[in-house]
Amino acid sequence: MVLSPPVPVLRLGAPSRLNIRSSATPLVSLDSPDLASLRAAGDVGYFHLVGHGIPPQLPSSALAELSRVDASAMRASILSTLGFSAENQGVDAGVEPVIVFDVDELGMDALPAALEYARLMREVGMQVVGLFSGSGGVGFGENPFAEEGGRKARCLVWVSKVGSGEPAVPPAAGDAKAYPYVLGLHCEWEQGAGASSWVMDDSGEWRAVGASEGALLVTIGDIAQVWSNGKLKKVRGMARPTPAPGSDGEEGGEPARLSITVLITLPLDSVVSPLLPLSGAGEDGGDVEKEEVSEDGDEDGGSFRPFSLESYAWGLYHDQLESK
Repeated sequence: MVLSPPVPVLRLGAPSRLNIRSSATPLVSLDSPDLASLRAAGDVGYFHLVGHGIPPQLPSSALAELSRVDASAMRASILSTLGFSAENQGVDAGVEPVIVFDVDELGMDALPAALEYARLMREVGMQVVGLFSGSGGVGFGENPFAEEGGRKARCLVWVSKVGSGEPAVPPAAGDAKAYPYVLGLHCEWEQGAGASSWVMDDSGEWRAVGASEGALLVTIGDIAQVWSNGKLKKVRGMARPTPAPGSDGEEGGEPARLSITVLITLPLDSVVSPLLPLSGAGEDGGDVEKEEVSEDGDEDGGSFRPFSLESYAWGLYHDQLESK
C-alpha cells in the first residue's frame, strides 16, 4: 500500500489578476512534427494540432448524441467515474460537468458517435504524448506509458455547458470544476470568428486563443508538468470555449451549447512523480515549481515530489487547493 503524502498546493495567484494576452498559438503537425514547434508548445502550455485525422463531421455527431442525454440523472455517475464518493461531497464550488465517462467503460453503446470520437481522440492524445517522449530535450525524456514502466493511461470524456456571457470577457477563474490530466484535447471547429477559447496559462493570466481551421486545441496538464519536472508549462484547468453573445443556455428556450474535452489522465490510484531529474539550478523548470506546486507549501530544492493522484484530484475538483 502506498502512503499518500500531503495534498500538493496549487498556487493560483491573485484572483483579481485579469491580465489578458493574445498571441500566436504554436502549431504542431502530428504527421510531420518538428522540435521547434514542440518547444514553443511546451513554453506556453497549449497549441493547435493539425494532421490528426479526426473526421470533420464526427464532433457534430458526437455533440448531437450527448445533447440528448438526461444530464440531471448523471451526477452520481460522474462522481463514480471520477472516483469520488457521493457521501463525501461536502463542498459544491464551481459548475459541474454535465457528463463524464471513461472511454473503456461498458454501457456507452447507445452513443456510438460520441464513443468513436472519444476513441479517436484518445489515439491522437497518445500520439501527442509520444511526441513529448522523444529525444531533443522536449518533454519527459521517456515514454511514460511504455510497457516496462507499468503505467496505464485513462481516457475521460468531459462534457460541460458553454457558459453565457460576453465573448470578449474571460470567465471567472474558479467557476468550473477541474481534474488533473496529462493532455486535454478540445475541438474548436464549431466556434465562431474571433477568440474561440480562453485558457489560463501557467502564470495565472487569461489568454485568448483563436480558432484554427481543422485544428484541435491541445492543453498540457499538471501531470505532464510534473513528469517533465517543470520543463513543460501547463494550462490551469481546461480550455473554456467562448460563449455565444447573449447566450442564456436553456433559459431562453434554446438548449445549452455543449463542449467536449477529452482528457488523457491516469487511474486514480496512481502516484505521480517526475520522470526527469532537475535539469540544473536556476533553469525555468525549478522556478516554475517553486511558484506553482508544492506539498503543503514545502519546497524540495525546486523539484517536484511524488504525490497521490487521488488526494490531488479530490482537492482540485472541490476547489480545495489553497491560493497562495
